[in-house]
Amino acid sequence: MELLSTIFGSIFSGGATGLIGVVLQRYADFKNKELDLQLEKQRGELELAKRQADLKAMEAEVAGKVRVAEVETVGASEVAATQAFAATMFAEPARYSAPQGLTVGQQWVLVTLDAVRGSVRPLLTLYLCGLTTYVWYQVRAVLSQQSLDAAAAMGVWQLVVGNILYLTTTCVLWWFGTRNQQSAPKLR
Repeated sequence: MELLSTIFGSIFSGGATGLIGVVLQRYADFKNKELDLQLEKQRGELELAKRQADLKAMEAEVAGKVRVAEVETVGASEVAATQAFAATMFAEPARYSAPQGLTVGQQWVLVTLDAVRGSVRPLLTLYLCGLTTYVWYQVRAVLSQQSLDAAAAMGVWQLVVGNILYLTTTCVLWWFGTRNQQSAPKLR
């Protein structure tokens, strides 16, 4: 019986030890698998972070290219405007009366047209600037007389001065503002 108890004791203790070894091995395998999964998750997160950084870098690069294109467009537009302005400086003296083959009467009409066309804006500008100055002195004279009701005089003169200043400013700014955008008359 001793022999049987030794044999069965050895079998059971060996089996228990084997089972404990299997359980410990399975637990260790489980922990290793868990660590592998955590490592894979960290690698995935790192890869995602890399991709997001790449995306941000690409967005910044595209934004930079867009900004460069905008600046180049503005620059090209300014260059074109400057070239157009330079061209109008040379085209300014162009006249309608230059074509050949016209009768004396037709030539006289075209010369008159050139004279009127060339003098309307400057004369109108000078007239309105002079009128504005004249009205300013008249307002000062009326206000210094005090022979009128001050409130009524101020109301009328404010209206007159406001209108003349509006017209003068509009004329002068329009004259100088559109001067650079004129195209030369077509010569035949």
